Amino acid sequence: MHNIIIAAVTMAVILPALLAMCVWLARRQGGLTYLANIAEGTHENTITLLTDEVVGTRHLLGKIGSDAGHVAVAGASDIPLGVITDEAAQSGSPVSVEILGISERTLPGVASAAIAAGAFVVPAAGGKLRTLPTAAGTYHIVGRALSAAGADGDTIEFVPCFPIQRVVTA
Repeated sequence: MHNIIIAAVTMAVILPALLAMCVWLARRQGGLTYLANIAEGTHENTITLLTDEVVGTRHLLGKIGSDAGHVAVAGASDIPLGVITDEAAQSGSPVSVEILGISERTLPGVASAAIAAGAFVVPAAGGKLRTLPTAAGTYHIVGRALSAAGADGDTIEFVPCFPIQRVVTA
């Protein structure tokens, strides 16, 4: 009987203290964590979207897809939304997209050809990056390369920015 009383008193003291400590830790670290539905709510730098297609490589540029809840791999003439940080084995898979211009960190990207460190980068075919061309045309600068790429498929680190339209004349 004595052991039952000790166990009951111990539980009456330990459980509330443990609960109070959990609440204190949650408040100390900025509050409780809430989950949001896909493409809804407030996001910090990233958003979860569904793919319009298979994405076989990480760190490709993505654009707004078939609707506001979808993302597609950006082409050379598209205005990118961000960097798709996941792969998707099938269409309709959820992926994380790091939004250009609001990211507080550098981002990885896939080069389509050699890129020099310090070069301004723009979208290339298939969601890849290339150096800002000198040929006449309209391009969207998405950042500046921090590291160099030697060939197609190399991953570089770049400082992202909101896409900035740049018109190059002959």
